[in-house]
Amino acid sequence: MQHAFEPLTPDLVLDALDSVGLRGDGRLTALSSYENRVYQVQLEDGSAVVAKFYRPERWSDAQIQEEHDF
Repeated sequence: MQHAFEPLTPDLVLDALDSVGLRGDGRLTALSSYENRVYQVQLEDGSAVVAKFYRPERWSDAQIQEEHDF
């Protein structure tokens, strides 16, 4: 089964951010990550965020929450 993670394109990254109210200006930089997809995304307001997309079925919700709490 193919997940949306596999064909993750810049448009999908920007759409994901837009879905939570963050408007990217189209500039993305892929950051190094061994098993996830991580991008620095420039926003329309001049700020930047790091967006991390976790590999499906690799991390439990509890593990992701633990990382976010860290």
